[in-house]
Amino acid sequence: MTRIKLPIIIFILLHFAHTAVAQHRIASPKPKLVVFFLIDELSTDQLVAFRDKFTNDGFNRIIDGGAFYRNASFPAGSVYAGCNLSTLYSGAYPATHGIISDTWFEPLRYSRVKADGADTDKGILPSSKNMLASTFTDELKWMYNGQSKVTSIGFNTDFLVWTAGHSSDYLYYPDAITGDMKLNADTSNVSLPDWVQEFNQKKLLDVFAERQWGPVADLNEYHQLLYYTDELPQGHTFLYSLKKGKDKKAYQKVLESPYGNKLIRDFTVSQVLNGGYGKDDVTDILTVQFTSKSVHRPSAAAFEAETEDMLLRLDKEIADMLQILDDEVGLENTLIITSAISAPVRSVGENGRAGIPTGLFSGKKAASLLNLYLMALHGQGSWVKAYHDGQIYLNHELLEQSKISKKEILAQSAKFLMQVEGVAYALPANELMASTSDLAALESLKLNYHPKRSGDLLIRLQPGWNEEIEGQDPVHRHWTSSTVPLVFYGWKVGRRNIYEKVSMTDVAPTISSFLEIPFPNGCEGKPLKEVLP
Repeated sequence: MTRIKLPIIIFILLHFAHTAVAQHRIASPKPKLVVFFLIDELSTDQLVAFRDKFTNDGFNRIIDGGAFYRNASFPAGSVYAGCNLSTLYSGAYPATHGIISDTWFEPLRYSRVKADGADTDKGILPSSKNMLASTFTDELKWMYNGQSKVTSIGFNTDFLVWTAGHSSDYLYYPDAITGDMKLNADTSNVSLPDWVQEFNQKKLLDVFAERQWGPVADLNEYHQLLYYTDELPQGHTFLYSLKKGKDKKAYQKVLESPYGNKLIRDFTVSQVLNGGYGKDDVTDILTVQFTSKSVHRPSAAAFEAETEDMLLRLDKEIADMLQILDDEVGLENTLIITSAISAPVRSVGENGRAGIPTGLFSGKKAASLLNLYLMALHGQGSWVKAYHDGQIYLNHELLEQSKISKKEILAQSAKFLMQVEGVAYALPANELMASTSDLAALESLKLNYHPKRSGDLLIRLQPGWNEEIEGQDPVHRHWTSSTVPLVFYGWKVGRRNIYEKVSMTDVAPTISSFLEIPFPNGCEGKPLKEVLP
C-alpha cells in the first residue's frame, strides 16, 4: 500500500480549502449593491500626499485594489454642487439636465427659480423635480418596477436630492437643531422606520458633543506643520470644543468635525443591516456623503492640519465600512465608487503668496456698474435685471419698450464687462453658442448653458481669480473644469492607474453597463472601457 506523506496531505487539504473559499467568493453576475462615497472637497493631490499616513484598509485599499482615475472632470460653468451631482447621476451636462446653478431667472417672466424648489415658508422640501433628464437610478427603478432600493445619506438635502433621482426611496440627513436623523418626505410616502427611531434614541451627537477634537496623529508630522509653519496664525492651536450650542444649529460644531462623518458611517451601516441591502438579485444603490471640510476653520485649505486630520479619521471610517460591506454583502458583489463633487482650491491669499496672479471679482458690483453704463447710454432704467453665478440677465421688457436692438446692447454690455478687472471673457449667449472655437474655457460655458434658464451674458474669470459673494466665503471659478479623483473598486474591477483626463458624464453609462439597464435618457457620456468586465 502506497503511503502518502503528511506534508502532501496538508498541501492537498489547503488547496481544496482555498478552492472552496474562492468558489464561495465568486462575483455575482451583476453588482448586488452599488455604493457611492462622495466626499466634499477631496482632491487627488490629498489622496497621494497622505497615502503613507492612511491605513491599508481604507483609502489605500480602494486605490491599490481598484481603478484609480486621477483626473476626472466636471465642466466649470457653475460653482453649485447640484450641477455636478446631476451630471454624475444623469451622464448629461447642465445644458441637457438643466441644473445650471442653485438659482436662475426665467427669461420670459423673470421670476426667480430655486433649483431644488425648496420654500421653507410654504413647507416645500427640496426635490429634484427641476432636473430635466433621468438618472441611472431612475432607469434601474424602471427596469425592475421599483424593486431596487435607492437611498442617499448625508449632511444636507440640497446636496442629496440630486443623487436621489426622481424616484428614490429614502433621503436621510442629520438635523442640526435636534440632532436626529430625518427623512426628506419628498423622497418617500412612508413614515420614519422603527430602526431609525431607535437609532435616534441613542442620541449619538450628544455623546460626541462631550468630546474635544484634537489631532489623531503627531501634529508635527502633518503637512502644514512640516512645510508651512511660518504661515500659521499666531497662537493657533488644534483643539476644539464640540459642546452643544444654544442657537438654532446646536449640533453644527459636531456635525462639521470628524464625528459628523462617524455619525453618517454609523447610520449607513444601520441602513445596510436593517434594510437588507444587497441581499437579492435586484441591485440596490446607496449614496453616502462625507466631508473633509471643517466648520472650525472655514478657510481651511487642502493641506491645513484640520483638513488632513479630517481625512485621516475618515480613512478609518471608510475602512470599517468596507469590512462591514464585505461581511454582509461581499465586496465581490459590491461596486464602490469613491469621488468628490468639488476639490479644495487655493485662496486668493495662498495664490498671492505663491506669486500667482490673483484677485477678487464681485459680480454684484460689476452688474451695478454695467447698469450705470447702460443708463448713461440709453437713459434711466433697470437695464440689468439680475446677476447670479457668472451670468447677467438683462431686462427684456425694458428693451422692448425702448426699441433698442438687443444685439446692440449685448455687444455694448460685453465690451464694458471686458474692461472689469479679473474678467477673461464676457460673451453674449447667442455669440457663445454660435462660436466654433475649441477653446476649453468657452466649451465649459457652452456645456453649462440652457436657453430657457441661463442669462444673456456669460462671464469667465481669469485663472486664479475668486468671486466675492456677500455673506459667504469667496468662491473659486475653475478656468476649464473642476478636477476630482474617481475610483472604482470591488465587483469585477481590476487594478488600474489612469492619468488620462476623463469626463464625469462617463460614470452613469458605465454603471448602466454594469447593471445591464438603459442609459439615462439625456446621457452624453460613454462607458469607461478600463473598468468594464
